[in-house]
Amino acid sequence: MKRSILQSTPSIRASKLTALLILSWVNAQASGGVSLYDLKVEHLRDPIQLDITQPRLSWKVRVNDTTAKNVEQQSFRILVSSSPENLANNQGDLWDSGVISSSQSVLVPYLGKKLQSRQSCHWKVQVTVSKGNTSAWSETASWEMALLDSNDWKGSEWIGLEKDTRDSEFASRKPSNKDDVLRSNPSPLLRKEINIAKEVKKARAYVSGIGYSEFYINGKKTSDHVLDPGQTNYEKHTLYVVHDITDALKPGTNALGVWLGNGFYGQNLAFNPKFEYGKPRLRAKLFVEYADGSHETFATDTSWKATVSPILFDNAYWGETYDARREIPGWSKPGLDDSCWQQAVIVPAPCPDHKLRPQLLPPIKEVERFKPVSIKKVTDDTYLVDFGKNFSGWYDIKLNQNSGDVIRFYPTEVLDRDTGRGEQKTRGGAPGAPEEHFYICKGGGPESYSPRFVYSGFQYLEISGLAQAPTAESIEAVFVRSALEKTGSFESSNEMLNKQYAASLLSLEGNWHSFPEDCPHREKCGWLGDAHATADLSLYNYDMARFFSKYVRDIQDSLNKDHKAKRILPDSPGVPPMVAPGKRCNRVATIDWAIAYIIIPWRMYVHTGDAEAFKPHYEHFKDFITYYKSFKNKDGVIDNGLGDWCPPNWDRKAAPEFMECHPYVSGTAFYYQALQLISEMALLMSDADYSKGCLEEADRIQKAFDRVYLKPIEGSDLKHYGSQTATVMALKLGMVPEDEIEDRVAGLLFDINERHNGHHACGIHGLRHLYTVLADNGHGAQAHRMLNDTTFPGPGFIMNLGLSTWPERRFDWTKVKFSNSFNHPMNGGFTAFMHEALGGIRPDEKTAGYKHFQLKPQLTDQIDWVKTSVESPYGKIRSEWKKDGGAFTWEIEVPPNTTATFFIPYRSGKELSEGNQRGLQKKLTPVIEGEQKWLKCEVGSGVYRFAYE
Repeated sequence: MKRSILQSTPSIRASKLTALLILSWVNAQASGGVSLYDLKVEHLRDPIQLDITQPRLSWKVRVNDTTAKNVEQQSFRILVSSSPENLANNQGDLWDSGVISSSQSVLVPYLGKKLQSRQSCHWKVQVTVSKGNTSAWSETASWEMALLDSNDWKGSEWIGLEKDTRDSEFASRKPSNKDDVLRSNPSPLLRKEINIAKEVKKARAYVSGIGYSEFYINGKKTSDHVLDPGQTNYEKHTLYVVHDITDALKPGTNALGVWLGNGFYGQNLAFNPKFEYGKPRLRAKLFVEYADGSHETFATDTSWKATVSPILFDNAYWGETYDARREIPGWSKPGLDDSCWQQAVIVPAPCPDHKLRPQLLPPIKEVERFKPVSIKKVTDDTYLVDFGKNFSGWYDIKLNQNSGDVIRFYPTEVLDRDTGRGEQKTRGGAPGAPEEHFYICKGGGPESYSPRFVYSGFQYLEISGLAQAPTAESIEAVFVRSALEKTGSFESSNEMLNKQYAASLLSLEGNWHSFPEDCPHREKCGWLGDAHATADLSLYNYDMARFFSKYVRDIQDSLNKDHKAKRILPDSPGVPPMVAPGKRCNRVATIDWAIAYIIIPWRMYVHTGDAEAFKPHYEHFKDFITYYKSFKNKDGVIDNGLGDWCPPNWDRKAAPEFMECHPYVSGTAFYYQALQLISEMALLMSDADYSKGCLEEADRIQKAFDRVYLKPIEGSDLKHYGSQTATVMALKLGMVPEDEIEDRVAGLLFDINERHNGHHACGIHGLRHLYTVLADNGHGAQAHRMLNDTTFPGPGFIMNLGLSTWPERRFDWTKVKFSNSFNHPMNGGFTAFMHEALGGIRPDEKTAGYKHFQLKPQLTDQIDWVKTSVESPYGKIRSEWKKDGGAFTWEIEVPPNTTATFFIPYRSGKELSEGNQRGLQKKLTPVIEGEQKWLKCEVGSGVYRFAYE
């Protein structure tokens, strides 16, 4: 069924926005021309691998006159053509939308001719804005369709290596505390020579090499991707990567080469051998279009050759062993004598053909290289390299050793305090063996080594077996992660807050390897609770659309059933697991982890305006409510939850009833949140009856929550919900009646200041919203003091330890030895506060995707200046304020085609101006919350500079 061209417009269910304030700067004409930029299809720029048959198109409007305000798109026209020539002649032979009266510039659905596999589409757009100004046509953008039908893969087979011919002791590892010697699956090389007899016009390679793969043509790697393709539940869907190989193919004989690693598909050792899916395997098909109009295909089959590679051992958790003496020069070049190689064999498919899908999320790449900050000799032949920050990836080292020399690499996050040596205790022994890399030198001159199919989380690297000391010129760190585009920014006059923000982003980035991980050195798992704790922080700072879409699909693929789910949801795939993707910890989740399946799609929608973030999952959300409602007890609250993970000094072995916030309390709050969010989604799905039912159930839960958990605080005449986390969640989620909010906030402050000596006592659930709740309720000074607190367990204490990422646990590390992970993003989720409170930038949930948004900066009395920005779907939103003595200035940028509500920080008795407009304090609506006063107004697009002396 075709959808309306305006079907995906961000919803505005509320009445029309408040009329813009009648001031001359609001009525300013959109003078000067406009231009269009950042054209995207399904959140991607010029993709060549779309499998969405009705893709959605987006663009941004740029105003050439920087003084113009209130610029709104009035209409648009889109042309989509099958060739650049047709498009240049304004021939939309695939689709000419005609002039559409609409302000929609985000996610406009293509409504043209039916698209075919591998079809090329070229498009441009023209718009008319306020006062009748019409733009020139945009620059040309394009997209290509992927393989839309499983029949497109016909003629290709899944192939692999038949015989494991590794004959080296280095092909094995010995697990910790066991006598067994275990081998990883082999890492094969596969090759095939083809003949290109004509001039190539266009060529594409569709390659799925799992676990990980690298694709070569004529000895050169075809892309800058690493660790391709992204991890999935391979039996549910497996990703393939599309390569533009037009320029790689040459007339005559060409060699195709693929190097396979185990990745998580062939992970047969760590944690549990049952987590393996199978041995590495490959499927590929090349489509070549010649200049004379003819076509030819080449595909994987048993005519390919295979052999073991110089990688003798590779495991995602235990490391890699590489024997350079076994390298095969020219293995992916034409003319190699491969007569001693095996014939490739057909192997079982990991998934049905129709579950083989293109990789749409950003690929993993080497995104940064940096030098060590120190190199120390710790034994006669061992050196300790400190790279200065905790990151994920590998290292690149230049060597000049004798043939057969064995170099050992031992990556660690921390150092042992007693010995000063690298220490892997932060892995907790969980993977079953230490992570070590071994390189066996070929000798005869300079050589270099980087791991290929494994990545590590580390700051320090111990290197043993070197003939001479490494230097800053011979070794460097290589930061490897999903290459998500940075779109937000924050800086302030407060260096402590800058450090916290930087630590949060580094923690996020180090845990992006095709999905959001919990830690890159020990588990490398997509724990759902960790992911939703950092969802807003991620969305404020990066283009998360395709990355999160893939992760939500991973959760969908992982839906599971326990005995209860089988009974009450017999026809459903089940409910979310604790971890996705993969086989580890894929049991049915407690509600506080499972709710990531609800929160992340909703926050994606709020930040991007894309309702497709949740629409395909809506029926599963109903199953979610049915399942977790079954945990309601006789008191009307939910007996389910894992708990507020990792509060300060938490003993994980203690029973739940000894936690500061009992798991069932936060679990009930999360159930309430799920009801509220699914009610909103139901309205967007035109399911009003279900929406009403969710709200009625939410009302019952709220009353039960108050009745069961609201208790007097000993030593005061105040009440709270038994803990900081429960009280913060109740306030944030709207569970507190309006006339009781002030009392609950007072209870929260008493808990912080009297019961916990001014400190937080929250784990990841409470900490996410603690400071924002304080600021939103007029206690910015309290939030500021706590954020800058350098005593345990304040965030300032963690930063003063010299850490560059957030540790998993909150202990006084000056008194106890380091343990557990030291790179866990979940503990940095609170720094969304930097954008939503300090910069004051918040999307409006009723007009999703920043079509309308709020700007309300907090802590303007405590900090001297703040600069924040967010790249919205309509352009950059910027909030920069500064105070100097009694003077205050605030510069704001509102993108074209949007509106905003401003809350201007104000001190009584001051004259407020904007440009040449004076005395605005007399015309704007005052808003007072606790210690803070604002003046409120509604505005259209433009750059504004408010000031008072």
